[in-house]
Amino acid sequence: MTERVGVFEGAAPSAVPPGPASVPGRLLRARTDLRFAILVGAVLASSVVAFSVVCAALPSSERLSRGPVDSCMAGIGPATAWITEQGDRASTQLAMANACERPYVLHEAGCIAAGLMLEAALAVLLYALHPWWPRLRRRPTSRAGSGPRWLRAGSVRLPRWSRKVRLTGDENADVLEELDSLARATGLSRLPLWLVDPYATTTGGRAYGLPGRPRICLDVGLLVRYDLDRDGFRAVVGHELAHHRHRDVGRTYLTVALWWSFVAMALIPCVLLSAYPRALLGTGGAGGLLGTTSPGGEEKLAYRLVALVVLSAIAYLARNMILRARELHADAVAHSWDSTRNSLPRMVAGLPWPCTRAAWRWVPAGWMRWAAHAGTHPSPGQRVAAMLEPARLLRTGAWEMAGIGLLAGLALHNLALLTGNVTGRFVTVGLTLLALPVGVVLALTLASALLAAADRRTPSVPEAARSLWDVVLLPAGLTGGMVCSGKISLGTADLTALTPTLGQYALLGLVQLGILLPLALWTRSVHRLVPASESGVTRGPRTRWIVATAGVVWGPFLALWNSRQLDPAHLTTVPLHAVPAIGRTIGWYAALTGDLADAYFYAPLVLVRATPFLPAGLVLVWAVPLLLARRRRGSLAATEGVGKALAVGLLAGLATVAAGIALPYAARGALPPEVRRIADPSAALGNLPFSVVHASTYMAVTALLQATAAAGTALVCRRLRPVLVPLAVTVTAVLGTLGFYVSRGTSLCVAVTGVTPDVCRARVFLPDADAAFHLREVVAWGVVAAVPAGLLGAAVAALSGHRRRPSDGEADTAHGYVRRRPVLLATALGLLATALGLLAALPLAGAAAGVPQDYLIWRPAAAVAAQSPINGQDASDSSGRRNDPCLLGSWRAFPARQRVRIDGSRVWLTGEGGIWTFRPDGTLIIDYGKGVSETATLHGRPVVLRASGSVTTRYRTANGKIGYYSPVLRRPGELSLRVGETYVVRAKLTESFSPDRFRCGGKAVHLTPASPTTDSPYELTLTRLPSEPN
Repeated sequence: MTERVGVFEGAAPSAVPPGPASVPGRLLRARTDLRFAILVGAVLASSVVAFSVVCAALPSSERLSRGPVDSCMAGIGPATAWITEQGDRASTQLAMANACERPYVLHEAGCIAAGLMLEAALAVLLYALHPWWPRLRRRPTSRAGSGPRWLRAGSVRLPRWSRKVRLTGDENADVLEELDSLARATGLSRLPLWLVDPYATTTGGRAYGLPGRPRICLDVGLLVRYDLDRDGFRAVVGHELAHHRHRDVGRTYLTVALWWSFVAMALIPCVLLSAYPRALLGTGGAGGLLGTTSPGGEEKLAYRLVALVVLSAIAYLARNMILRARELHADAVAHSWDSTRNSLPRMVAGLPWPCTRAAWRWVPAGWMRWAAHAGTHPSPGQRVAAMLEPARLLRTGAWEMAGIGLLAGLALHNLALLTGNVTGRFVTVGLTLLALPVGVVLALTLASALLAAADRRTPSVPEAARSLWDVVLLPAGLTGGMVCSGKISLGTADLTALTPTLGQYALLGLVQLGILLPLALWTRSVHRLVPASESGVTRGPRTRWIVATAGVVWGPFLALWNSRQLDPAHLTTVPLHAVPAIGRTIGWYAALTGDLADAYFYAPLVLVRATPFLPAGLVLVWAVPLLLARRRRGSLAATEGVGKALAVGLLAGLATVAAGIALPYAARGALPPEVRRIADPSAALGNLPFSVVHASTYMAVTALLQATAAAGTALVCRRLRPVLVPLAVTVTAVLGTLGFYVSRGTSLCVAVTGVTPDVCRARVFLPDADAAFHLREVVAWGVVAAVPAGLLGAAVAALSGHRRRPSDGEADTAHGYVRRRPVLLATALGLLATALGLLAALPLAGAAAGVPQDYLIWRPAAAVAAQSPINGQDASDSSGRRNDPCLLGSWRAFPARQRVRIDGSRVWLTGEGGIWTFRPDGTLIIDYGKGVSETATLHGRPVVLRASGSVTTRYRTANGKIGYYSPVLRRPGELSLRVGETYVVRAKLTESFSPDRFRCGGKAVHLTPASPTTDSPYELTLTRLPSEPN
């Protein structure tokens, strides 16, 4: 619709030069549709959180939570107290918690679904009624009979005392014929219904109407232009017809209807029930804010209200952004229809801006101008620029990209909690599938924006400079929006315990930028392969292939990372800090083992390795551009660079093979035989044998060599670096996988692990069934190292002046590509294409072959059945039985003996175990004070196990066993194991327990492991303190 402004005066502004007739209508519609879809997703996702707040305040939710759910949750700890392994206990507790919460989750899901249906129904109803919205505005204030009945606007005769009226009658036949002729010229399938607002003295109009029933309401001031300025009249009418021609009327009013539906159905109830959470309950009434009913409620309430305000502002601004985009689109289309090429720019250029209203006269003009930039209509300057350069509408700025990232992040965070609750044990899969469409959409959006930026042709600013800045600013804006969304989402307001720290926010931003920046560089580089005829407003098949490849390759990685950032604790910690099974006292070896294990078990990297996306994506980022180049004049456009990349990758790959041969000899010289021997299969979790450390060391060396290949390729290749660097890394990765088996065979032949050389045969050097698994490991480690190395190499090349310099007479006329003369023979090109095809097939085959192993990693761990200690009999408090009264009181744990494994040797430690206090309420307090120790001697060196701090846990007894559950750390402490002056283990005290078998004799209690097959036996004797009765 045209902005409502004052009547255009007769004096016209200076002539505006005509613009091009080519308008990217399909691309403009896709751009607006994408932003509309993101807005709808963000609003619906925020509505999910708002409706969950409303659902939690319902009496039915209160009854369900305080009844079956609470009682079921209270029984999880006692039921799992008899499970020995900590991992099995945690998985079982999680499965039981999901089962307990299932009724409430289903109730909440039904409540949210009902709320979303009501919100959608209200939005559809408002949209269906929007043809009557204009009739509710500008009603006459005078009563009928107080003046003439008819109003004449030029040659048009209208009823005076009416609302929006239909333009009919013989006296208006010429105007109707002109309007219908314009409508038929635009190709509308059905002529619109023409209406007039007799009280609008402006020169605009309004396009609206339901599908199949288009309507256009013209201002009476515009009808005056029918006689005075026929070209201007046609231009404004053409603008309104353009809205119907490109079917953006429905999107416009559906956007407005969705906004008001969200405000009425979700926002207002959420605000009210956040302030008065017990307003709908039978007890408590409407009195009392959230801050008076729960600890920390005031902060939570303030956080939620601030999040709601920010969300409302963002949704409102996004709505206005869509409305401004459709106005610019209609301007560009109507201008392409204008035969004079001057009428619509002349009309728009004369409009006053910003548009002021009487109610806002008290607002300073500067503030109004600043706020108008975020309004529903763009400025006249922007509109005229869009007419003269339609491709400008395809470009996305950094701030707009930040808004897209903010909306996408809000949608992701606000849906995460419900998704996690519904998926239960499959929460990792559920969150990843939730983030997958978000990641793909963001990758497609960024690639499209970068292609539009690369098509820029501005005389005053060089294209290369602007494109270079867009390569950095657009990914930075998208990253900033995604990172900031986690702080202001409604989900974060309710889950403050999962709020990332400042360091975690920095890590989130750096990794996100590390994913998006290569995408931007790759898109900008590959765009040079596209001829000018397929750029700009006419996107050809090559451009579509570039955008699709960007979404397929980078979308899954964005999804994997964004799904993991929903639980920020796993981003800065590792679940297991491993130590050597043998050789803990060798400082450098223990440090190397720990660092390699931290990298290997890092959760996001584990999930990336367990997908086929990384090997396949590594191939696609160089195979697709080379195929596009091959289609260009029948030859590889970057043959010289391909040869250099293959040579660098080959050298680095051969270096990995050489490193694989050298590592076994280095291990023999640096480590004693007892460290290198095959470890006992019964070694505890977290104790890595030498074979695993050796394999991880080789992976690290291979990753460094892949990084070297990436940096070297960036230095020696003058163009298409984002394409050729992955090619070199692929070559190194394939040879590195082969080098892994060479290293394994060399280790067996030189008997590094103590195995006799009889097994040294040719087959030990050949790949086995785990080749796909090892290839993924090599690729995963290598890509992580190659990305920063490639960026660094490109930066060094740019700073050193190593830029692309085409030779005279050798440049391609389309994009300046250098061709070697004479052209390579067809035989050489065929051999090169065959080698590239084989190189691409190996990682792709490995990606496909590893899918069955991926399933084992993504599949959640099976829960262990929670059983009572013996014969299925329940025990202690859950069945009405009391704990054994013999245990009540305070005890001193002395002597305390336990067996530990150090460098393959079993050592019995003897000492104290702290003060144990069993209370009648089923609570056990273990106090280590400032520190208790258990000592022994190993090979003449003292071994000291020391513990400090205090822990509280619940306990229950049955049939001579004690089970523990719900442990809490009362006072922080430390647990350390020292051999001589070397710390083998040094960590914070943890609150983990395993069941014990006990024998109580009144004065003493003897504790032993509940499982006789444990690898770490112990014996504790608890002696009653003198002050305690028998």
